[in-house]
Amino acid sequence: MTSREHLTEFSLLVKTHLNGVIRYVSFLLRGNEDAKDIAQEVFLKAWQQFDPKMKGSFRPWIMTIARNLVIDRFRRRGPQVQCAGPDIEKAAAGSFDDNEKNSGGERDFCPEGLPAFARLPVSQREIVFMRYVEQIPYIEISRITGKSEEALRKIVSRAVLTIRKEVANGSLRKSE
Repeated sequence: MTSREHLTEFSLLVKTHLNGVIRYVSFLLRGNEDAKDIAQEVFLKAWQQFDPKMKGSFRPWIMTIARNLVIDRFRRRGPQVQCAGPDIEKAAAGSFDDNEKNSGGERDFCPEGLPAFARLPVSQREIVFMRYVEQIPYIEISRITGKSEEALRKIVSRAVLTIRKEVANGSLRKSE
């Protein structure tokens, strides 16, 4: 394969996966503006080690790179990389007004607007996000997180059960 074909192949993969990587990193950083910078780092690292033969396993590979870069960012910078402050608190409380809910932007893809989802442990939220928002198959999530498919299914099942219970309890309180 020529270097031009190599670059073309990589460019196609970047076009296919760039938005998903940005959403995933933004989710992990809770909307932090650094998401695009980290996504750029992800693809730079991927380009440096890219092998066209790995085309079928490209998404789990770049998502793993993204996850590791976010972890590195937290280690380097500590807690100040945390959340987008009042927006996250509003989302957890479910108190966005109608204009804020429909204003577009990152809240459109982020399920944290659902208070029950926001209260899940981070490890569960991450896996539920990958499975339901990014629609990544369990086998790929397994490669990204290093957990078995069975463990992932159990985590998702428990998270969904927790959300259902919380929503049902909330519904009962409202109808009383």
